[in-house]
Amino acid sequence: MGAVGACVSAAAEGGASPASQQDSSGQGWVTAATSDAGAPRCPHGALEDPHRGFVRCLEPGEADAGWLPPPPQPEPPPDDAGAPPPDGGDAGPIDGGPPDAAVVSAPPPVVEIKEPEFMNGDVPNVAKRLEKVSPDLAQCVADHGGLSGASGSVKIQFLVRVRGRAEGVEILEARGVTPDAQRCIRQFLKNRAIGTPSADPVGVTVTLSLRAAK
Repeated sequence: MGAVGACVSAAAEGGASPASQQDSSGQGWVTAATSDAGAPRCPHGALEDPHRGFVRCLEPGEADAGWLPPPPQPEPPPDDAGAPPPDGGDAGPIDGGPPDAAVVSAPPPVVEIKEPEFMNGDVPNVAKRLEKVSPDLAQCVADHGGLSGASGSVKIQFLVRVRGRAEGVEILEARGVTPDAQRCIRQFLKNRAIGTPSADPVGVTVTLSLRAAK
């Protein structure tokens, strides 16, 4: 209550001296709208109260006083305002989106599905299901940078729950495959039907082995 009372008292004091009562030197409280035509309103600077709309012109001896607050600073721009993408170039495609027009599609590599490893149970026929979509996975790699050499590999991990779809797809390791191709593979497998697990959930780890087509 004391603080509220002090604020009320200060507001009353600030409004007690109308602009018409200021002297010719421009000292005292004046409204923000008051100014002298052709001359600075406060030649020695001013203390402003934007909330109440008042300005107190400083006296000549106060112009360089050390107790004065610093002038108001402009609001900083947003962190990403005008900032280039992290790689310094154009923003890359969204996961699983179409490749950049400047990227030339390479021939699809040959994809081999290695034997899956399971945790907390089993998901029958996972390898067969992935083999059926291996041409699509190969095209996904080809359209997003292809292989950086004659061969490559991508180690993938995901969960399968009772609804039988791949969830939480993550790339554990990758070799010879571009980051864009890795993102495309993750997006392609996300929520894809994999098969009914023996428990809920079952963790699946599988490696895709890739080699350049001859």
